[in-house]
Amino acid sequence: MKYALMVRNDDLSKKTALKIKESLQNFFIYDEKNPDLVISIGGDGTILEAVHQYLNVDCCFVGIHTGTLGFYTDYQVDEVDQFIKDVTSRQFKTMKRYMLEIKINKKDSFQTYYALNELRLDQGLQAQVIHVYIGNVLLEVFRGNGLCVSTPSGSTAYNKSLGGSIIYPGIPLMQLTEVAGIHHNAYRSLGSSLILDESQTIKLVGNHFNHSLIGIDHIHLELEDVENIEITIGRKYVRFIEYKEMSFIKRVRRAFINS
Repeated sequence: MKYALMVRNDDLSKKTALKIKESLQNFFIYDEKNPDLVISIGGDGTILEAVHQYLNVDCCFVGIHTGTLGFYTDYQVDEVDQFIKDVTSRQFKTMKRYMLEIKINKKDSFQTYYALNELRLDQGLQAQVIHVYIGNVLLEVFRGNGLCVSTPSGSTAYNKSLGGSIIYPGIPLMQLTEVAGIHHNAYRSLGSSLILDESQTIKLVGNHFNHSLIGIDHIHLELEDVENIEITIGRKYVRFIEYKEMSFIKRVRRAFINS
């Protein structure tokens, strides 16, 4: 098997990476270009970087956390020896995590991006007016700071801080959540998150897109001459390797309730 490392730029992560590389040299081949397994050492941000770097490579991912708790990681930094033992001797399961497909449409062209966590559309200087369509049906005219569309994996990230629901991973669903919506007698939108299945398309049409920033996981883009944004889920997914049993509910409890 071929593997690659994605390492956060800190001393502990680098030291951990060196230990793993030395321990695996007699078992696997190190190949940064076309790995079968990508080992992320750092935090959830490091996982996102790894996923985007190897987006077009047929590989699996596993995470080792070297800081505070990471939701994507199966191993803490003090469990490196156990990880090495598991990866060289144990059978594993894979978990599919579905990605958003984001199509940014301009007058004469379009660009396609993918997100493991979420798309964030934000404008902090003035309220945005966004026409939200589900398929070809107008849902609402949203007024506020912005909108977030998240995957089940991303439902525990920014979406949760906005009051959105946590969704079990492995299901091709996406969630639309408001960011500081304006609600009074003149303007009103849904006021809650909306969960949609893989057959649906969210289309966002705005008057102020040229003054907006869009976040796609850890990537930030400034919108220029954009007519609309279309979001779907279920066509592309990432595979995470699981060497040890840790239920989703245990992950939620570990991350948000107690250790």
